[in-house]
Amino acid sequence: MESTKGSDNMQLNKQQGFRLGIVDDDAMTLAALRALIDHRLFSTYAISVLWTTRFGNDAVERCVHHTTRPDAMLIDMGMDDIDGATVCLRIRHISESMPILAMTAHSLNHYRTRAQQSGAQALLDKADFAGMERCLINCALGKPYVQEGFSQPTALPYQSHCGVLSAREAEIMNQTIEGYTAREVAIKLGLSEATVKTHVRHVITKLGARNKLHAIRLWSSLSNESENNIQ
Repeated sequence: MESTKGSDNMQLNKQQGFRLGIVDDDAMTLAALRALIDHRLFSTYAISVLWTTRFGNDAVERCVHHTTRPDAMLIDMGMDDIDGATVCLRIRHISESMPILAMTAHSLNHYRTRAQQSGAQALLDKADFAGMERCLINCALGKPYVQEGFSQPTALPYQSHCGVLSAREAEIMNQTIEGYTAREVAIKLGLSEATVKTHVRHVITKLGARNKLHAIRLWSSLSNESENNIQ
């Protein structure tokens, strides 16, 4: 009976596909994972790689937009631009249901607590592709995949969905995306222009943006998604 249910799930998955996003700052690791997944998981389970990137900021931005948002993420914990735990946390703020699978080539014990606290569902050893394969298959088929000590993807309340920013930072960004300059925002909110600019710099860092214009774009997308989620 269970095998029949598995076949039904597998057939459904073949029709819909299960798309992965992978972020790792090592180009050879990305190439190897894409090749292994395409070769071993696509034909049977319809698991495919939607995109790969070497940059955590790029991964976060791709997860903002529904057209480039994958069904699950594989995230290297030890990247150079921003660490994997931060990427996990930012993506969890964007999507409350996407499976996030952290991975490392180093000691699992070193990263386990950070992965657990940043919203990941598992911490995988890059050298253990068989274990990674089992986790991805279970994830795609709707079977248990969350490792012991980790939690299911957590639904966040609205105020926490965009809660990566403080209330003041969100207030400033909401004014900024309306087209107001830092000076105009300062006057409206009773702050100094320097204080507004400092908050904007903090926003750029928190959102993993490249600059102010990029932060405005990301915040606008996040705000629109949050409004849609509560309608």
